[in-house]
Amino acid sequence: MAGGDAEPLIVRPAPGPLGGYGVRQTRSRLSHRRPHAFEEHRGPVAVGPGGVSAVLGVTAGCGEPAVDVARCALLSDPARMQSLAASGLTALADPHMQALAERVRLRVGAPVALVSLVQPDRQVFPGMAGLPEPWASTRATPLTHSFCRHLVTSAEPLVVPDAGEHPLLRDNRAVHELGVVAYAGMPLTDENGNVLGSLCAIDTQRREWTDGELTALRDLADACSTDLRLRLVRYEAQVERARRDQLEHELRRAAERARTLLAASQAFTDTVTVDDVRARAAQLVDSELAPSFAALLLPDDPAPPFAAAVAAARPGVVTYPDRFRFDADHPDAGRRWLRELGLHALVAAPLELEETAPGTLLLGWDAPHPLEPSDQLTVTTLAGFAAQALDRALRLQYRIGVAHQLQQAMLTSLPDVPGLDMAASYHPADSREHVGGDWYDAAFIPDPRRPGDEILAVCVGDVVGHALQAATLMGQVRAMLRQAAWDHPGEPPSHALTALELATRGLGLAAAGTAVLAHLRRTDDGQWSMTWSNAGHPPPVLVCPDGSALLLEGHDILFGYPGLRPGPRCDHHQVLDPGSTLFLYTDGLVERRGSDVDEHIHRLRLLLAGLHGRPPAEMVETAVEALAPDARDDVVAFAIHLAA
Repeated sequence: MAGGDAEPLIVRPAPGPLGGYGVRQTRSRLSHRRPHAFEEHRGPVAVGPGGVSAVLGVTAGCGEPAVDVARCALLSDPARMQSLAASGLTALADPHMQALAERVRLRVGAPVALVSLVQPDRQVFPGMAGLPEPWASTRATPLTHSFCRHLVTSAEPLVVPDAGEHPLLRDNRAVHELGVVAYAGMPLTDENGNVLGSLCAIDTQRREWTDGELTALRDLADACSTDLRLRLVRYEAQVERARRDQLEHELRRAAERARTLLAASQAFTDTVTVDDVRARAAQLVDSELAPSFAALLLPDDPAPPFAAAVAAARPGVVTYPDRFRFDADHPDAGRRWLRELGLHALVAAPLELEETAPGTLLLGWDAPHPLEPSDQLTVTTLAGFAAQALDRALRLQYRIGVAHQLQQAMLTSLPDVPGLDMAASYHPADSREHVGGDWYDAAFIPDPRRPGDEILAVCVGDVVGHALQAATLMGQVRAMLRQAAWDHPGEPPSHALTALELATRGLGLAAAGTAVLAHLRRTDDGQWSMTWSNAGHPPPVLVCPDGSALLLEGHDILFGYPGLRPGPRCDHHQVLDPGSTLFLYTDGLVERRGSDVDEHIHRLRLLLAGLHGRPPAEMVETAVEALAPDARDDVVAFAIHLAA
């Protein structure tokens, strides 16, 4: 038996209470399993060199051929049936089970070997070797032809030298129709001890099964049980994945609705005039609700034929999931209006303020579209945003101007530097929020070594996290890093990164991430040199004038963990030849779940080498499109070309 703790039960003719030959049964060590369905009589046990031989006998029980075994509680046990179904094994041939049956026939030397799984009304053979027709084609028999069912109800091995010589099996139709004489079967169990079937060897002649044969059969049954249990584990994993995927789908829908409301709230907040509010309402066709039509009806607008009836008869959100529902409430004029727009479903949500309803938000779909309650709540909230935007349209101009300035501050305007051509691209992981934790920066700082001259400080970085929380931290980190570089003129980039860490720790700002900070300065001969420090960031790539692409190796640990840093941060130096291009980027460009980041960095090097001589804007755009078209992380790409 699976696990090796059950000893085979040898069934031999023996005088019994039935008047000729009975069958005696000796219980194995499976005392924890279900009680046997048969009346027990203890008999002697003989221990041989290859294993254990026992004498088993069974009197009348649910295994009698005349009894409807489908009603047997053990055969129909829900836990056992669930394991059978989860195994995925049926009467169709299974390669692994076929191989096991062939191994039984070879190792035991029996003409027939079966992997038999017992269902309430039949037994099926996913693994079979040597079975005659028509059973070889059907790969199943009724339970009237099953010896295996007795192993299910007893949870014990069953070994029979001659099935025709004892009362339990001699009337089984397998004896007369399949020619079964000798039988040796070992139970196949799941992890909880439910017997699903048996691995058995069958002979058409009387046969005394040896201990070696039974040991081999038991070992193969252990392997078969292990296979079954692995299948059940895989099934449970699939069920869990499906449950997780469903949960993730529901959470994603909830998050998408939240992002829709957040994006809409921001969009309506950004409005200045009534026309702006109209435009934002029309843009709801691109929201998570995905309507094909969106419009804002105001009191002075020519109203569609049905609008008055909706406002008068049904306060609140009115939904029409299809044309049938709409036609039932509105006359021909309203129906024509709906069809002229090509709509099938419509939602009308009033823009309600404290005392008035200054308009109606309309959303329509070009196919029947029932709305979930959560979607109706989203529409109501969107209508509320629109109403508030209308109410404050003339009073928000100043605040909107400030908001635009803050938004522009999140994305640096690259300075004009003679001899340098720069281009940068930022792609947030969440395209609807347009914010994230990555950044790029370029700014002038004083150069005390050359009074009147300036150093160009360039930086790319990635604050741990995504969306608004990471963006707020990023804005602070970038500003603090700029301040640190400006306040310590003449100090290398490593000094500014260290100062940033000290400031964030002192202010209690929980900011951590990666960054590369580089200082570019002109040398006396008019060339450019670069000094940089790397805080755990992917290495920059230098595309040389000859088209080769080099990785600028060397980095320290991430910023935000000063206690883990083994020593001072390091600086590195590189002379930049005319015609070179420096390419900085964040990990979203080269990291993919389940893949090697080094491989993607190598791909980036090859790509940039192939783009040698192209303008920085083209290099940035091509790199993002080729390596991160659907990145799940924020992506920054920043290229600086030195004129030849």
